[in-house]
Amino acid sequence: MNDGEQSGIRHPGERLAAILKLVEMPRKELSLRTGVSEKYIEAVIGGAKDISFSFATRLESAVGLSARQWMEMQERYDVNRFEQKARAGIHPDELEIPLRLMDVMPHLKRYKLLGDPADDVDGVLALRKFMGVNDLRVIPDLTGGVIYRARHRGVDGVDPYVFLAWQQMCLRLTAHAKTAPVMDIQKLGDSLPAIKHLMVYGEDEIPWHLEKTFAACGIAFRLVPMVEGAPARGFVRRLPDGRGMLCMTARKERQDAFWLALFREISRVVNGNANFIDFFSEENAESYVGKFADEVLVPAKRYERLVKNGNFSFDIVRRFAESQIVAEHIVLARLMRDGYIEETDEVREHLPEYSWADI
Repeated sequence: MNDGEQSGIRHPGERLAAILKLVEMPRKELSLRTGVSEKYIEAVIGGAKDISFSFATRLESAVGLSARQWMEMQERYDVNRFEQKARAGIHPDELEIPLRLMDVMPHLKRYKLLGDPADDVDGVLALRKFMGVNDLRVIPDLTGGVIYRARHRGVDGVDPYVFLAWQQMCLRLTAHAKTAPVMDIQKLGDSLPAIKHLMVYGEDEIPWHLEKTFAACGIAFRLVPMVEGAPARGFVRRLPDGRGMLCMTARKERQDAFWLALFREISRVVNGNANFIDFFSEENAESYVGKFADEVLVPAKRYERLVKNGNFSFDIVRRFAESQIVAEHIVLARLMRDGYIEETDEVREHLPEYSWADI
């Protein structure tokens, strides 16, 4: 008895035996009609051999059922048999892993990336498929390099399981975005002024405008939730189809911090490092991504003139920001970061926040 019979899954050979009995066709006759041995037919009927495409084509002529129907029966049998073996092969430790994903699970279900499993075993099988692994226990090894780099940069609290789930969420949410067919870095560079201008829009409008602008450059953009265990600021990647993706985490934060982080991620794409996970950390502001972002937002030479003038009144800063086509908070935050002004209550009133409550 084969595995399929033991599990209640019917091998297509059983259907063949039933048809032969119904039409009263001896197996020897089927052997002659199909050009295969009786021994081969016995093996198929007994479930010891699967129905190949070649045999399915011959059966189409011999018994009338189409080759596609035979192959579909074989495929269903193979899938069911695989799932039965997968259920039997789940390690007890895998049953504990979904408990580590409590913070990210609501987002996966909200975006319909993961259904409601019937039981714990089905939950593990669904997670395996979503995570792209055959055993959930390999995830720490799979994500080890990225997490090592995060810890090297002083980032703590990264959970390998949550991190991979968050990463997969980003990839799934951008997979079917409508964009230009390939990533166009030159066009992205030319679009920087237009992207910078989007900061004048309201909070609810910005995600849509960013998605549209990046899509024209062949990049799928998405604001995604930030979850505990995956303290990532941004995620950029080249996709196998030639496009790119860029995800930014949405959280309550100062608007200047969001735009600075966004242009840092853009700099990675423009400078050819389009496979990067950016974690929240005290990253050196003098790195190439920091310089790039600062230069796009406020060119160095113009910023130097403001600093040399030494007058940082709100009126002067506002007028300077208008001349650079950026929001006032961008200039104030940079002056604060560079130590030219202090972070007082009055200054904080000029540093608005995004809530991104409905992302």
